[in-house]
Amino acid sequence: MSTGTPPTRAWDAAELAALDNAPLIRVAGARPDGTLRSFVLIGHVRVGGDELIRSLNGTGGSWYRGATHTGQGAIEVDGRRIEVAFIVDHGREDEVDHALRARYGRGFGVRRMTKPSAREATLRVAPLA
Repeated sequence: MSTGTPPTRAWDAAELAALDNAPLIRVAGARPDGTLRSFVLIGHVRVGGDELIRSLNGTGGSWYRGATHTGQGAIEVDGRRIEVAFIVDHGREDEVDHALRARYGRGFGVRRMTKPSAREATLRVAPLA
C-alpha cells in the first residue's frame, strides 16, 4: 500500500476542459518500479474541484488494487496522458452518487456504481506536481 500522498497540483484549465468533455477516461495504476499497469476505461465525476472515480467491483477490483498499491499512476483523456495520485476518498459518497446520476443518468451502470461496495472504492484523482 501507498505510504503517503505524493505532492499534487491543481488541474489546469485544459485538463479540466478535457475531463469535462470526456464521458470516460482511461486509468492505470503504477507498479512499485514505476511502470504502468494496464489501462481500464471508467467513468468519472467532479465534486467541488475534485475528480473522483470508483471501482464497480469495490476495493477488490483489480484496477483499484493496482491504483491504491502505490497511490500513483496515470489517466488518459483526450489523447493526453497525465501522471496522477490516487487518493482514497471517504465521506462524500452521497455527493459522488448525485454527481454520477447527474452525469450518467440512472441506468444499470450507475446503479452498480452507487452500490455500497463501489461507494467504498471511491478515489480522488489529482495530477502530480
